[in-house]
Amino acid sequence: MSKTRLLAVVFLCAGIMTAYAQKTTAPDQGNNTSVTVSSNEAATNQVTAEKEVLAAEGLVYNDGTIDYVSPDIKFKIDAKNEEGSGVKNVYVMIDDSQFGIYDGPISFFTDGKHMIAYKVENNVGNVSPVKYYEFILDKNPPKVTLTSDKKVVKIKDISYVSSNVNYGIYAEDDYSGVKWISYKLDDGPDTTYDKPFVPIVADGLHKIAYKASDNVGNVSQEQTYMFYMVLNPPTVTFSVDPVFETNDTKYISPSTSIKIVATDPEIEVANISYTIDDGQTVDYQTPFKLKGGTHTIKSTATDLVGNVSEEASITLTVDATIPEAELTPTKETNK
Repeated sequence: MSKTRLLAVVFLCAGIMTAYAQKTTAPDQGNNTSVTVSSNEAATNQVTAEKEVLAAEGLVYNDGTIDYVSPDIKFKIDAKNEEGSGVKNVYVMIDDSQFGIYDGPISFFTDGKHMIAYKVENNVGNVSPVKYYEFILDKNPPKVTLTSDKKVVKIKDISYVSSNVNYGIYAEDDYSGVKWISYKLDDGPDTTYDKPFVPIVADGLHKIAYKASDNVGNVSQEQTYMFYMVLNPPTVTFSVDPVFETNDTKYISPSTSIKIVATDPEIEVANISYTIDDGQTVDYQTPFKLKGGTHTIKSTATDLVGNVSEEASITLTVDATIPEAELTPTKETNK
């Protein structure tokens, strides 16, 4: 016997998240029943199709193969002998117990497969064949996991993300299967999950609350995920000292160090890169110097969650010429 479960699955591949409904085959449930019947009874044993075993309380879900029932289940046996002398007794056997007289609704407390065997005696001593009803008691809610398709940076107890993040929710249930998944953003309404979603695009601290239910009403405990949305990219500036500026031209000497500084108001800077005269991109590590001539430096910075700064640019003229001076004698004219 196998069981199909509805799962919300998230695949992360090359930065793209795809969600779809998938049916998967669960392991067969272990049969822990042991039934002893006579040879006459064995010839007429059958699993009931007419559902003479009915739920007096609780939920019953059938997947096309077997019934799954909720933890509060109570079963009653509906015995009839309409064309005969009437029902005298109903005999019932639970799992691997012995037959006894049925006297009211039957409860179960252990997860997994169970069996009710029963037979009916009328008032003139005729006894029906033994019939069997098998079901699975499902006491546990689904297990729920939140995933993201972009880099998440955790600093202390807070997760930092960029604005292009998508979140997906995955739920798995061992028995009756997942019926629904829901979530809410900050203090918003409950929303049924059916595909990856973009959270609230607003700078600052936010939360996602999420849960799932199986097909017999077991609801998982609501989980909360806190994250900080980082919308502001770093800012890049150049530190050049000394510099002499005249007629919109910035002059420096060959010994002047050029420092690139990147700052971020919310999270650390991960990388600074630059080019000189549109050449090869270089990761900035330490201050550097330029050779003689006029050069344009362009730089960007990236923070830990992938936000990229605007490009900063500076043009510097390196004055490598050696100044000269001549001494010219002059005569003073007597007046």
